[in-house]
Order: sequence, then structure tokens, then C-alpha cells
Amino acid sequence: MELRYALPLLLFIAPLCSSDTSPGSLFVLEPVDFLFDTAVEAYYKGDWLTVILNMEKALRNKATVRKVKAQCRLSCANQTAFGDQLAGLGVAIPGAGSVEDLGFFQKILTRADCVNSCESEKLGSPTMHQVTAEVQLEFTKRTPYNYLQVAYFKINKLDKAVAAAHTFFLANPDHMEMKQNLEYYKMMAGVQQEDFKDLEARTHMAEFLLGKSYYSDDSFGLAADHFEVAVDEFFTADKECKALCEGAYNYDGYNYMEYSADLFQTITDHYMQVLNCKQHCAVELAITSGRDEPFDDFLPSHFNYLQFSYYNSEKYEQAIECAKTFLLFHPDDEVMNQNLAYYSAVLGEDKAQTISARQVVKQYMQQSILEKELLYFGYEAFGITFVDPDQWTPEDVMPKKLRDKQKADKETAARITEEIGNLMKEIETLVEEKKKDSSEMSKIITPQEGVTVLPDDIKVTMMSKQLNGSQRVLLDGVITDDECRELQRLSNAAAQKGDGYRGQPSPHSASEMFQGVTILKAVKLGQEGKVPLKSAHLFFDLSEKVRKMLESYFSLDTTLYFSYSHLVCRSAIDEKQDDRKDLSHPVHVDNCLLVSEMNECIKEPPAYTHRDYSAILYLNEDFEGGDFIFTELDAKTVTAEVRPQCGRVVAFGAGKENPHGVRAVTKGQRCAVALWFTLDPAHEEKERIQAQDMLKMFSTPVNEEFIKKEARDTSKPELTTAEPPAQADPERAGERPADVQADKPADVQADKPADVQADKPADVQADKPADVQADKPADVQADKPADVQADKPADVQADKPADVQADKPADVQADKPAGVQADKPADVQADKPADVQADKPADSPKDKAKPVSKTTGTKAKAVPKPKAKAGGQAKTKTVDKVKPAAKKDGKQTVKTQAKHVDKKDAKPAAKKTVKVAAKKDSKKAKADATSASDSQKDKEEL
Repeated sequence: MELRYALPLLLFIAPLCSSDTSPGSLFVLEPVDFLFDTAVEAYYKGDWLTVILNMEKALRNKATVRKVKAQCRLSCANQTAFGDQLAGLGVAIPGAGSVEDLGFFQKILTRADCVNSCESEKLGSPTMHQVTAEVQLEFTKRTPYNYLQVAYFKINKLDKAVAAAHTFFLANPDHMEMKQNLEYYKMMAGVQQEDFKDLEARTHMAEFLLGKSYYSDDSFGLAADHFEVAVDEFFTADKECKALCEGAYNYDGYNYMEYSADLFQTITDHYMQVLNCKQHCAVELAITSGRDEPFDDFLPSHFNYLQFSYYNSEKYEQAIECAKTFLLFHPDDEVMNQNLAYYSAVLGEDKAQTISARQVVKQYMQQSILEKELLYFGYEAFGITFVDPDQWTPEDVMPKKLRDKQKADKETAARITEEIGNLMKEIETLVEEKKKDSSEMSKIITPQEGVTVLPDDIKVTMMSKQLNGSQRVLLDGVITDDECRELQRLSNAAAQKGDGYRGQPSPHSASEMFQGVTILKAVKLGQEGKVPLKSAHLFFDLSEKVRKMLESYFSLDTTLYFSYSHLVCRSAIDEKQDDRKDLSHPVHVDNCLLVSEMNECIKEPPAYTHRDYSAILYLNEDFEGGDFIFTELDAKTVTAEVRPQCGRVVAFGAGKENPHGVRAVTKGQRCAVALWFTLDPAHEEKERIQAQDMLKMFSTPVNEEFIKKEARDTSKPELTTAEPPAQADPERAGERPADVQADKPADVQADKPADVQADKPADVQADKPADVQADKPADVQADKPADVQADKPADVQADKPADVQADKPADVQADKPAGVQADKPADVQADKPADVQADKPADSPKDKAKPVSKTTGTKAKAVPKPKAKAGGQAKTKTVDKVKPAAKKDGKQTVKTQAKHVDKKDAKPAAKKTVKVAAKKDSKKAKADATSASDSQKDKEEL
């Protein structure tokens, strides 16, 4: 019934509403807290569209309320400005007399009435949009975007889900669940880099950051354009921020119950609070998500960037204007005064003198300084604390009494700091003496390196003593030449320029190009058939071998975990090798920041402080330069040097006892596997765990029970091998390797190592489903649906019952070897983050695994945890291989062989039978060429 009148109502209302006052008197904005609560309630009911509609409306309404309040206060300030002539009284100046006071307060009352009328007209009742501190905090923490990212994902709006997740994470960088979600989103198909955007970004800050980006790229023209927009938007945002400060008085705690100030004291308290808020706008506008601290000297820095951008664009008039504007804030800045002198000389002194600083900045500074003077007066007279947020405030703005007090406080703080420093030095001296006294005991307690015996083929070439340090070892013969070559081929096939170095192809030296690949990337490329999967498996296995050797050699009592694994090659750029004096990798320490000038290493971020051991496995030596070096903390004194060669490992503790670097590679390509380890399981390499799960999935063998049941279900023990002529004829076998593979009985196929199966790309498996599966009887699948589906979660079994699998005709499966994956629509994926977020972050780790079995095979479904995914995919492959067998008459062959080898090991017997039959009947196979041709046609029809 409401829809019948919707259109006429809209036609009636539209002409009455202006674009800037959309929430007019005819429309009453719904309260933000009501919309938020409705959305949360819908979230727990799984009503995703209601979540999106109400949460988005809550965000829009909150922004509208803020905008309307600011506009009303600004417009009313202009309409009732002080200084207007009153009838018969002149200018209303408070304090000039009782009549003048009345004139002053008349303006106050008129302004209050204006603000109330404006807000009521556009927003409705004042109390309707008052929210509790709890709801306000939720919006400050950007919690609505947490709900929105799940809801968008559920309806398969990936771009909006990513933007909402990114917006929430910027304000909550320690939220581990959202961090994991973003990592999953990055791996999903269809997600673009531009989807990761901040939906709450303010215009002035976005333009400032864009300007900085272009400035860093030396695009000075574009940088200047964005900085100019940023300046204009800054003043707009500053006016809005200061207008919003004129709200209700904020009582501290419960002191409103005993507040009993008189009229002027009350006005003073409230106005001091308003002024404090207005001064804080400079800080609020300098804050951006993702930074812990606001930008220093934010507004003046705009003009610093601008003056240099205009200089590089040869726009000297604008450069002079911006330089003079910057000097308003810092008149004694030596560099800027030199710049101004240079610009004036280039343009001409006379013309330069006619250019003045920007008027809007002068007005901004004048207002700010007046506010500061009032605040300092309130500080001195009433003890109302004020901390100046600006660095540019002139010194004489602060009263001398306060300056002296501040100076005394600084001197006291410096003296206390010095005393604490002396005390700390005394404590350190005592600790060092204690360490010396207990050095012998620590030698007994500390595990000794090299105690454990390594395998015979691995040689300990040099120990810590020979390498002139501690916690160092050089091992040879760790891997073979063939393994070195295979890993080097993997690097050249799979590695990307700048991988592992934030996309920079020359991160350490402009004379060399770096390319690398992680284990997870290698496994994914193997899965796609772009590189041999066995090479990725080798990468994984050999790095694990190195980990075990380190754990054993250094006699560690606790488990050593991977922190990061990287197969990396650095290649010399031929045309950039003249007069090289730099290093391929500058001297550094792996878990602290090396300050070589002070012979110190500071263990704090951004250093990887969790790393405890490091190792490099070298793959080749056919290059010039590139030797590994250990140095002292001065980064200059070389204590040991190692020449890379295939199978050599240099391993060492990651602390400040082992500064190291790499000499310049001047010719050729130097390849190695770089490995970092930690004793803290919290920092274990997550990508490696995913890669391990994927490798397990690819190497899952055929279910043993399936084979046993197949043997039990066989009929009469006939010894017929029934191999087609293609296997007996060596020439045909060479032409059609797929047929040879197909003619092996099911037992032999099952006995194949998992990695051999896994190395075949998906398209190879898909091209010959009939041959591989022809020897497996269809009734085996029908007898055993439970085994195949056993590992799948209940919700997956509900969607695809076992009997449906059994009842499907074989030809359906044969046409669609990947049908299990194809049948899963996009909304299956949407079920995933529901569990991640629906029960709040505490419950999300359990829930994440639930829908995993549904998402098998597509990149877009990388969100779930890989373990469950691996299980789901492995089972799916087993089903696909078995079902199409019903199309062929190979049932008798398999059953006969299974019966025949009941008393012995089934698999070797089956292999032997096939081989002997192939030798004895080779002539017979040639004679039966017609029969072979018919058999081959049957296969091709499948």
C-alpha cells in the first residue's frame, strides 16, 4: 500500500528540497544508534542485506549530522556577527555598561536561537541524534566496517568487502583476524589493488598524501596541484572542526553534581574548553589512519613542499609566495631564507618584493595566536591547563611567568633523567661483573655447537673458531649438483623481480637485479602447471633439511621455526659494473638495527627482532664476486669470508655478534636459498604452513581401505591381464604414453608415489580421465561413498550426499572431471567470512575452518584455511578418478587381479603380471591389430 503513494510523494517533495539540505524538514533523519543496533541484530540473524542497508545509512546519517551542525553554526556566526550597530547604542561591547552588556547578550541569544532553529529544521528534535559514549566509541573505532566487510562478502561483493576491511584495519592495526582476512583477500581472484582504499579518508589528508607521493617521484607539477588542493581543503576542514567544538560543556566525571560556579566563571570554564578544542584541531587534522603520531608541523610543511615543487617547475613567483608563507611560521629558518634569496635573485629583487605571503594563512595565524593568549591567561589565572600543539608559536605568546616555570621544569626533568642514566650504568656494570663471575657456569649450561653428529655426506668445513666469531658454521655437501640445478631452474622460471624486497628490482645496489620466489608462490605455480611441482616440493624439503641440521648442530633444546624462506638470485647488470665500490648487500644484522658509527646494534622495530638464526644455502659458483663476509660492528673490519658453491651452507646466530654482507656481483648470476629462523612459534612463517598444507593435499595417496574393499569385491580368480595392444607394442607405447599409463591396473596406479601424481598439471589429468579410470569398476564407488566423504564437514555432506555421488552415471563424471569444483557457486564462498566474524573475533579461528571443504580449487576461494581445503580437494580427486570407470569393460580385469594376489602383496604382483604379459604376448598383440584398434576407438569415445 505504501508503494502506491511513493512516486507521487517523491514528485511533490523533490522541488522543495535543495541539494545541500537534503535532510530538510520534510525528511527526518533516522537516529544513528537505532540504525546501528538494527544492523547488528540483523547480522546475528544472517540478514546481510539488512545489515548493509542499515549500517551504511547509519554512517551516512552520522556524517550528515556532523555536516549540518557545522554549517548551522558557521552560518549563524556570520548572520549575528559582533560589531554590528544596535539601534541607538552603537557597537555592543561587553563591560562598557549595563546597556552595552544587554546588547552583547542579545547577540548571544540571537545566535543561540539561530543555531537551534537551523538544526531543528534540518535534523528534527535535538535529542533524537544524541548517542551514548559506547555507540560513539564504536564509530570512532570504525566497528561498522567490521560488520560491513562480512556482509558484503556474503553477497559476493568482493570489492566493497575489501574496502570495508581495509578501512577498519587502518584504525585497528592490531586486529589479527582482520589482518588474516586481508591476507586472504589479496590471494583471491578478482580482487584488485585499488580495492584496498580508506572509505573514511578525509579530503585534505588524501590530497596531501598524493602530493607527497608525486613529490617523491619527482613529478613536481602534479605534486604542487595536490598540495594546493590540500591547503584549501585544510582550511575548510579546520573551520568545520572549530565549529563543532562549540557543543555542550563536557563535565569531568561526576563533578556536574557539585558544580556551582557563578555566571562569568561558568562562561569562562566553557569557553576555555571550546578554545582548547579549537587548538586541538591542528592535531586532529594532522592525523591519518595507519600512523601512530600526527604529522609534525603539518600546515607549514605544505608550503615547504610547494616552494620546492614550484622551483622545480620554474614557477618562481609561486615559489617566492610559498617560501614567504612558510617564513610566517618559522621566520628564522636558515635554509628557507637562503631559498627565498635565490628565488628573488632569479626573478628580480624588485618583482620579488611585490609578492607577499598568503593572506588566508596570516588570518589563520592571527586567530590561533589570539586563542593561545586567552588560553595561557586562563592557565595563569585559573590553573586551566593548556598544552600548545604547534611548533611555530612565537615565544612571547606565553607569559614570562609560565616560560620561567616551564624552563625550571625542563631543567628538573633533565637532571632526573641524568641521575636515572647514571643509576642504570651502575646497574649494567654490576650485571657485567656478575656475568664474568658466572661465565664458567654458563659454558656448562649453554649447549655446545657441533656436539651432534651430522650425516656422513655433510662436512663441517669451518666452525665458529675458524670463522673468527661465535655461533657460526660452514657446511658442505648439503645438497647435490642436480638439486642445485633444479632449484636454480625453479628460480629463473618462477621468480619475480623485486619479490621479497617490496617490489624493488634493485633494492640494495643499482648495479644488480634481484628476483625471488617464496615457497607458497612456487607451490601455487606448480599447482597451475607453470613450474614442475616436484621442484617446489624440493624447495620445501631442502629448506626443512637445513632447519633440522641447524637445530641439531647448535644443540637447541627448543624447536626452531621458519620465520621466512626465500629462493633468490641476484644478477649483475653488465652496463653498470664500471668502478663499482658498493656491496651487493650492505653489512647488516638480521635482528637489530646496526649503527656502525657507534659500534652498536639496536634491537627494536623495524628490525626483525624475533629472528634467532639465519642460514644461506648456495646453489652455484659460476659468477664473479658475490662472496659472503662477516665483519665487526663497525661494518668495515672483515673477520671471515665465504665463497659460495653448490651445496654449501653458511649458518649463524642472527644477533649483533654476526654482522654480515655480500660483496658486489660483477658478472653472472648468484643464486641461493635464504632462510631465517625463530624460536618463537608466534612468528612462524604463515606462508610456509599454507604451502605445506597444499603439498600434503597434492600428495594424498589413494585410500587404503578403498583398495582393500576393491579386493574383497572381486569375483572369480581369472589370470587374464586383458591389456590392450597399445601396451604390448613398444612403438605405439612411445607414441601414446597416456595409454601405457591407462593400462596399469588400479593397484599399480594407487601405488605410485604421491609427488609423481602431483607433478602432472590439472589439464593433463583432465585430458585422459577415461584411460586412467577405465580399469576401476563403478560398483566400487557405489559400495563405498562413506569413505570418500568421511573427512568433509557436515554442511558439505548435506549439500552433496554420498548416495548422489554413487547414483550419478559415469558418463556425467567423465565429461566433467572437475565437476565437484564447478558445481560450487559463488555463494559458497560467501559462507566463509561469516564464521570468521559473526561470533566476534574470539570465536573466529574455529569457525574459519567450517566452510573450507566447499571451496576447493579456485583461487577466489583462498580465504579459508588450507588444511581443510586440502582435505576437500583430495577427496574430490579420488571420486573423480573412480566414477568414470563404469563406462568401460575393465571391471573383470581388475577384479581378477585382485583375487589372484590375495595371498601376496597385491601391488607388486599386479605390476609383475602386467610386465610378463607384455613380454610374452608382444607378437600376439601385433597379430591382433584389428582388435586393438576397436579397443582404442572405445577409449576415444569415452
